[in-house]
Amino acid sequence: MTTTLAEHAVTDFVREWSTAEERGDHRALDDLLAKDFVGVGPRGFVRCREEWLDRYITGTVRNTSFEVSDLRIRSYGETAVVVAAQTQQSVNGDVDASGAFRFTLIVVRQAGRLRLAGLHLSPNAAPAGG
Repeated sequence: MTTTLAEHAVTDFVREWSTAEERGDHRALDDLLAKDFVGVGPRGFVRCREEWLDRYITGTVRNTSFEVSDLRIRSYGETAVVVAAQTQQSVNGDVDASGAFRFTLIVVRQAGRLRLAGLHLSPNAAPAGG
């Protein structure tokens, strides 16, 4: 029997993930990311799980804030797709990486636990004509 991921469980998972990102907590992220996780950054670069974690292990990326809002969750059995807004104050090396973004998360249930299988970030552009 297939069950659908509950919206509140996915919301709690996204909150846990965003807290780990804000804190640069690579140990928590190590537990939250699926083994085959792939992240696509706002400029189109692709990072595997190890590369995503390494940003925090090395201290290259440092966040002072990481806020998630406007969650829109759709569940498909053991998978949920989350589209949301995100703002951050951060640096990547010596470069300001602050900004406002939209992201899509792919959350899956594996071995009874929720894991982040994929993430895609896009800059949050102003509406056309605005």
